[in-house]
Amino acid sequence: MKSRLDLPPVPLHEDVLFRRLVTAASAAGMGGVVGSLATVRQGPHGFEFHWTALAIPGFVAGALIACLYWAMIFRFSARAGSQRGRRWIAVASVLLMGLAVGAFLYPIRFIPEQKRGEVIIGLAAAVTVLGGIGYLIHTIVGWLEQDDAEAAEQERSEDPSSTDEG
Repeated sequence: MKSRLDLPPVPLHEDVLFRRLVTAASAAGMGGVVGSLATVRQGPHGFEFHWTALAIPGFVAGALIACLYWAMIFRFSARAGSQRGRRWIAVASVLLMGLAVGAFLYPIRFIPEQKRGEVIIGLAAAVTVLGGIGYLIHTIVGWLEQDDAEAAEQERSEDPSSTDEG
């Protein structure tokens, strides 16, 4: 009997626990964003949150958007070679990113005019730092994948049973 550690890894799009975790976390996050946007109002010192009846439907709508997005991602990732699937994923991702940026920038209109410049400078600095960190993570992952591919190729070339002699 093989132990769980001896089994080959399951691709992420096939791992049910991973799919549920990603979907639930994204649904909670997106629902929180849309629900909070429904409660933001102009206050004396900027924006404030005031409960409205739209918060719960906003949360549900945001959660539903996230669930549909991940269902599409997992559905089309199983067929990675499909050009149509990649196009749908790209369109949905760009649309979702645009909505996320809009949701992030929407409360800026409630910030008093004299403080708005400072807030925008801070946001620009945050985007720059986070973009740099994202680039570093992307680069490191690329290096690790390259090292894994080189190690696997070297292992195949050293394994006598992998040759086609015989």
